[in-house]
Amino acid sequence: MVKIQYDQNKQFKITLPKPIVLAKKWEKGDELDVEINEKGDIVLKRRKTEN
Repeated sequence: MVKIQYDQNKQFKITLPKPIVLAKKWEKGDELDVEINEKGDIVLKRRKTEN
């Protein structure tokens, strides 16, 4: 479960569970794009980096 938090900078934040990050093979510093699909669900995708 993920809880929405509200910080002193008046921004909402969530923390991703470690098992999800490990399963996706995301690493510290990766940039994620946030999209809303046709069903209204939030989709996170790792931004492709240029090599």
